[in-house]
Amino acid sequence: MDVRRKPYAAMAKRYAEQVVAGDVPSCRWVKLACQRQLDDLARFKGKSSPYRFNPKLTDKDGRAFHPADNLCAFIERLPHVKGPLAGEPISLEPWQVFILSTVFGWVKDDGKRRFRRSYIEVPRGNAKSTLSSAVAFYMLAADREGGAEVYSLATTRDQAGIVFGDAQSMARRSMGFRRRFSVEVGAHNLHVLTSGSKFEALSAEGSTLDGLNIHFGCVDELHAHKTRTVYDVVETGTGKRDNSLL
Repeated sequence: MDVRRKPYAAMAKRYAEQVVAGDVPSCRWVKLACQRQLDDLARFKGKSSPYRFNPKLTDKDGRAFHPADNLCAFIERLPHVKGPLAGEPISLEPWQVFILSTVFGWVKDDGKRRFRRSYIEVPRGNAKSTLSSAVAFYMLAADREGGAEVYSLATTRDQAGIVFGDAQSMARRSMGFRRRFSVEVGAHNLHVLTSGSKFEALSAEGSTLDGLNIHFGCVDELHAHKTRTVYDVVETGTGKRDNSLL
């Protein structure tokens, strides 16, 4: 099946239904998130609704796209960069499709995202960094934001570099994407000259985090942060954009 034609929204809804029904083992918080999504799908319908889920939008060049489907299809054309699957295309699990569809699929009347903050907690070994890197790559190159500033942030340089490093490897392995989106791969950043966008890793360790104009910020290993410093700086930095995401 052509990856662009996968029924991502339907996959996400089916996952939520299975969680709520108890067919997929999950904790209380996952059950509540899935129930909220199902309730929202039933509640927000019609022209008078303040939100729409995965509608057909049109970019500035007149091309139609569905926000949730577009993101998931984008990610599934990127390669794994670590482990036994390195080099193979990413195949999203239902729980990943649910998260991505929920965060990116809901939009307001103006087409901007309903949700601007997302907290994702998964057990170790579930490709958290791979997913975060792929989303960051999308926000850099395919989210239709001029001069997008995308950052992976953490308390230390090494930790901040994990998500950035995976995205850097994805870009190097994906010649088609580099050409399609004019992405240049540098030693310390990814950038798109045509839109003036960039992706870098930053840390509270030796970096000046004030004054950032953030389109997408990924705060890694949030539970290990001893203070709110990095989170608060990123949250403030995203306020300068009208469709940013933390």
